[in-house]
Parts: sequence; structure tokens; C-alpha cells
Amino acid sequence: MRISARQLIIFIDEYPDAVPLEALNYLTGECNYGGRVTDDKDRRLMTVILGDIYCKSLYDTDRFKLSPSGNYIIPRHTEHEGYID
Repeated sequence: MRISARQLIIFIDEYPDAVPLEALNYLTGECNYGGRVTDDKDRRLMTVILGDIYCKSLYDTDRFKLSPSGNYIIPRHTEHEGYID
């Protein structure tokens, strides 16, 4: 998880205008977790979940929903205090 989080930070810093989401999906799903997920159905599920999160809509949608219920969202970009609120 730490390595995936660090890679995400690196990608955001290196590509501020357009993070290469396909590369990030591959690194997270195949390189970082691929060897730990051995069941084909679990691997497919992980790929779908990552695709739902690391997607273009993440940039285009204010308060991007991580769940259909809307209980889990990614807040709009703000300063540290805004995230705490």
C-alpha cells in the first residue's frame, strides 16, 4: 500500500496536467499487488475496482463518488484545512 501511495504522489507531481492513469492502474494492480492476488476472479475484481477509481471522471467530477451510495467521495482540491473540514 505504501509503495502504491508513493507512486501516486510521484505521478501527480511529475504529470500535474494529466496523470497517466493506465500506467498507474498497471503498476498498482499488476506490479504491486498482482503477485499477491492469485485467484483469477479476485484479480479481475481488483482490476475493475482500480479502473473505477483511477479514471478520467476523477478529474472531471466535483466530489467524485467512490461508492454508488455517495457515502465515500474524493473531495474537491483544497488546502490542508479544507480536507480536514
